[in-house]
Amino acid sequence: MLKSFTVNDIGELKQLEQKLYESMGKTLSQISSEITSNSSQALFSKMKFGGIGYDPLNSKRELNIIEQINQSFTYLASFYALEVLFTEYTELAPFRLNLGTAPGSDIESECGGLAAEVFAAVAPTSNQKLKKDIIKVLETNANLKFVFFMCPNFELGRQPKLEREGVMIWALKGANKI
Repeated sequence: MLKSFTVNDIGELKQLEQKLYESMGKTLSQISSEITSNSSQALFSKMKFGGIGYDPLNSKRELNIIEQINQSFTYLASFYALEVLFTEYTELAPFRLNLGTAPGSDIESECGGLAAEVFAAVAPTSNQKLKKDIIKVLETNANLKFVFFMCPNFELGRQPKLEREGVMIWALKGANKI
């Protein structure tokens, strides 16, 4: 499912976050009930292949928990990046959020002046994600170019030591501090 939409303000952003947390809560309830009635093999099978988990933005749509976890943290990172952009670059709002496999940069300003890539990982160097996202954002025509990441053990804020070729790099709320 392609997920591309405009976010106009922090209020809309908070509504998206609430949907994500509702899906997490529903999955937690599901795990709690399944854990006592299944063998470990059956439970893990349901987690991997379906039967436990929901779409992060639609708690009525089932999704395997592995995908839910991956998508949830990528979406959270995108939401946290939008918080930074709404605070630091208010004049460029509204922003287009392109989640998952939607085309375009992960976040774009509707006026075209900003492009950002966003990811959540164990480390910025995992799978050369930071390097690949810098290259991707450099290929845009935007004046302001960002890569935002959510990884454990990074303090929130700009990471000048990781920046190159005019791409601003930001660490988001640490994965260990949610």
